[in-house]
Amino acid sequence: MSAPAYIDFYVDPKTGEMEIKIEGLPDAMCDAVAAEVLKNLGLTDAKVTKTAAANEGGGQKRTLGLS
Repeated sequence: MSAPAYIDFYVDPKTGEMEIKIEGLPDAMCDAVAAEVLKNLGLTDAKVTKTAAANEGGGQKRTLGLS
């Protein structure tokens, strides 16, 4: 069974700054989803940060953060 995939949106109530985290998708699909999210939200100057965290058993959990 594969890990669940999801997109989380966080908004700073003081500054209005938004952070979007995409998790649980293969690398290429994560890139495509991130591009679509940015396009649909009209974000042209967003910072994209890719991270990966090792899980037990040597697996990888990929996270793409947009802010």
